[in-house]
This record gives sequence, structure tokens and C-alpha cells, in this order.
Amino acid sequence: MIKTSRLLLLAMALGGFTNPTMAAPIEHIGDRYIMHVSEMELTGEESLLDVLMMCPEVLTIDGNNIIGGDPFANLYGKFVIRIDNQEYGLDYATLLHHFKAREIESIKVCQNSEVMKGCSSLKKVIDITLRKGENGVSGRVGFFGDTYGGGKGIVSVLSQQDKLRILSHVEGNMQRTSNNDLGSYAGDGPSLINHYSHEGAKMNILWTPTEKDMLEVDAMQTYTRNHITGTPADYVRAYHLQADYTRLLGDKGASILFTLGAENISDNGGNAADASAAPYRSHATYPFMVVEYATPVISENLWLTAGFEGGLSIEKNCVADYTNHSNYQDLYAQLDYTIGKWGFMVGDRFRTINFRPKQIATEKNWKHSTHNHSYTVSVYHNFAPGHTLQGTFCRRIFNADFGDFITAGDMEGAWRPYYTKDISERLAYVAELKHTYSKPNLVVSSSIKNIHQDLPGIDRDNTLGIGTTAFWHKGMLRITAGVNYFWEKAEIFREEEGMNSKTSKYSNFAIFKLAPQLSLPAGWRLTSNMIWCTRRHTLTPAYTPANLYAEVGVYKNIGKHLTLEGRFHDIAGQHFGNRAATMGFTYYF
Repeated sequence: MIKTSRLLLLAMALGGFTNPTMAAPIEHIGDRYIMHVSEMELTGEESLLDVLMMCPEVLTIDGNNIIGGDPFANLYGKFVIRIDNQEYGLDYATLLHHFKAREIESIKVCQNSEVMKGCSSLKKVIDITLRKGENGVSGRVGFFGDTYGGGKGIVSVLSQQDKLRILSHVEGNMQRTSNNDLGSYAGDGPSLINHYSHEGAKMNILWTPTEKDMLEVDAMQTYTRNHITGTPADYVRAYHLQADYTRLLGDKGASILFTLGAENISDNGGNAADASAAPYRSHATYPFMVVEYATPVISENLWLTAGFEGGLSIEKNCVADYTNHSNYQDLYAQLDYTIGKWGFMVGDRFRTINFRPKQIATEKNWKHSTHNHSYTVSVYHNFAPGHTLQGTFCRRIFNADFGDFITAGDMEGAWRPYYTKDISERLAYVAELKHTYSKPNLVVSSSIKNIHQDLPGIDRDNTLGIGTTAFWHKGMLRITAGVNYFWEKAEIFREEEGMNSKTSKYSNFAIFKLAPQLSLPAGWRLTSNMIWCTRRHTLTPAYTPANLYAEVGVYKNIGKHLTLEGRFHDIAGQHFGNRAATMGFTYYF
């Protein structure tokens, strides 16, 4: 429901930032750290996944999705990928494996994104800034197939002019799988055939008519269909449209941003759908807007960013026959100050959400409101370019949703609305100390993070994570290696016995990652990614990753335009699709 805003041109003005061509490979500022990919000694053929493996956090377990925090329970939300501050929204596996380092100028990893990005729960943001090339048209066409009945096609086109950039992307993939182990023995029961298909299209237009004006329009559409033998097909269609207008004010870098956008998601109601009913029976619409102002205060070393964000949520479920309305208003402000080698940041976002569940007519005018603060404090010290120590602390909230107003089913299996004015405040407190040492051929990044989630009346969870990652290269060899250790204490309260009765559970595990690469003559490149978790999550094993994820890849460049690839992935321990091979080609123009 909550959408996004951005920090406008701030990094260019703060004392810790210089011309990007002189920047250290990794720099810290306020609520984020920035990886200047163009300053790393990379070949340019590395994938986005290869670059993100350098982060000290655990960002992926299966090589296809981006996660954050506990890789099993996923308590700490997910990283959302954006390109030039616009949410990508399409298939992450395609982006991770086929988006190249040579296309990226920098990557902002925004872990504390509750103030400037407007993220609730423990959602985090990875914001990719594209590298500006020469004027003209460039792009790629790729086709890939795998040994588990899957096929994928992608087309990307970038048109770059002095004042206008148009980026478009179209993708489609399909998967056909069968399973015949329904009986007591494998092959004893009838076969289940699953047909899955996904298509997506995205266009981004960036227009800078003057040196002080910038208009960005982003449009996206996706359609996903899944059909299993003997059940109705399940399909979802989504649209996204957003326009950002930025105006620079004066000569000191002050700016104002206006954002308007909306999303619409429609589906057929899943397995509860009636095949004879209308094709799209459930609809959700989320319009939103942002006004943001950024300006130096007193001196160019002190910046103030303040804004307002608001939006609506209209959810119509035709299967369960109800409509819910809500609206939210956010006021936020952030101060960034640099003095010498020190940097300080403090920010706060105040959020009001008004709910109007309309499940039963007699209560159609009932409403409920929540009010919450999210704040972040950060201090960092630059010992030398590329050598930084940073400490952060933040308070984050979990938004109430319509599910908080619904009880379990009664004896007849029917759910009923539950109107209450006592929605528990669900919070998370995150403290982190991060150290980074970076040179073009060597990056060592370490962090200690403690996450305390307080869910009154339900449970508490405290997780301490310690991790370090190193990237090193010499000649044709590049190696990324890292280890993360997690210690978790979960407290579960029993409602019938009151808050004084609780059960404590302890767990600990480690995650190791290793990603060597070898660049050979004649356009050959060998890659490998290995991620080993010392245990699985025992509660939901069917939906958690394997203890060991491993893949090897072989790439061959033919001239400047054609790349052939073969990857043997999911080598060990996967529940589905294990020991699979993917082969294909990409033509660059």
C-alpha cells in the first residue's frame, strides 16, 4: 500500500561525495551505502548477481530471488530492486543473471528505508543507477531454455539522446512440469500437469528539457497464469503507472519533486473462482502522490529533505463479496550533516492510516485509525576514501492491514468481521555497526546487526547477525567469499495464560558463500556460485531453500554482439527442479 519517495540529488552536495569518477568503490552516507560499480576493476561482463554477492548481507539463497535477513522465516522482509528509483517489478531471475556490470553506474543499498523510501515492516531497497552511454540505440535479445520444460525470451531496447532517454523491456517465460507421485509409491497415481506462464512489459521515459527540469514516466504491465490439472486456472494481471517531475531551485542544488502514480491488480479469485463467472473478479487499486523538497540549510554541509506522501487503497473481493477502503498520509523529514570526515543523519516519518472495512452493512460507517512514527539515526566516519565505519539505529513499524479486523471461521466455516479499536502496535528495532574497506581490486565489508521485533500479545523475536564478505581480483581471477552467522531467540506468549506465560526458543545457523570467476582468452568466462546454509527451517521445509545452492556457468563471447551461455544450477538439495541446466544466447546491438 505504501509507495516510495527518494532522496533528491543529496549525495552530490554533501561533503562526503566527490565527482563519481573520483569516488571510492564503496561509500557510506546516512541510511545507505553506495557501490560505485564503475570504480571497481571489473570486466563489465559480471552479472548483477555477481556484484550483489559482494554485499555483506545475505541477499540470495537460490540465485533467483533477493531476500534479506533470516533466509528461512524471511522475518526481515525483502530487498526490492529499483532502476533509477523506479521499482523494477518484473522477473528478478532474468535481471540478476542478464543485467551486466557494464550497464551499471552505481548501486545504492538502502537498508534503513523507512523514512526516505517510505517502506514499512523490514522492507529494504536496492536502487540501481544506469551508466549513461553514447547517444544512439542499443539493446539485447535473448532466448533461453532449461531441462525442466521451461523457456524464456527477453528484449530490451535503450534509446539515448542528449535530453531524452527511453528504456523498454519485454519478457516472457513458460514452464510445463508434471508430477505423478500421488499414490503410495512413485508413479502410482494420476499425473498432475502444471502449466505456468508469465509475461511482462515495462517502459521508462526520462526527459530533461532544461538543465533544471526533469520528467520521468514509468509504465509497467504483467500477466501471470498458472494451471494445474483438475483445478481452475489461476491468473493475475497488474498495471503500474508513475510520473515524477523534478525542478531544481536556485544555484545551490535545492529541488522539489512531484510524484503521481497508481497500481491496479486484478485476479480471478484463485481456486475459489467459478469458471462461469467474469474473468477478473477481484480488484485492488492503489493511487498515491508525493511532494518532496530538499534544500541546504545555513551551509552546503547541512541538508534538509521534507515531504508529504499520501494514497488510497480500494480492495474489492468479489469471491468473498466485500470491499475495503483505506487511506494514508505521511509527513517526513530528514537532516544530513557532514563536517570533516564525520557524517550525521536523523530522520522521522509520521504515518496515519484510516481503515474502512465494509464487510457488513450495519457497520458500514465504522472506521479505525492508526498513528505511528518511524525514525532513523546514523553516524559515520571516513578514515580515508573507501574506508568507513558507520553506526545506525532505526525504529520501524508493521502496518496494520484488513486481516487484523477478521476473525477465524465459526462452526460453519464462515469468517466474520471483527471490529476493534485495539490493534496491537507491531514494531521492529534495528541496530547495526558496519565497517567497509574498499579499493578497486579489494573490498572487505563487515557488519554486526541486531533486530528486535516486538509484537505485543503475540511474540517477540531477537536476531543477532554477524557477517563479512571479501572481494578480490588479480589478473584473470576474481573471488568473492563471505560468511554470516545468526543467533535467534524467539519468545512465544500464550494468550490464554496471559503475558506472563511464555515459551522461549533458541536457534543459530551460519551461511557461507563462495563465488570464483575466471576470465579466459578468446572470450571465455567460467563462473560459480555456492551458498551453503548449515540448516533448513523446520516449520515450512517445502518453501525454504536447500542447505546447499550451487551453480556453475560457462560463457562465450563471439565478437562484440553475441554471448552464448550454459549454466548447470540447483545442483544440490533443491525440493523442485534440482540439477537443472539452462542454455541460451543473448545478442547485443
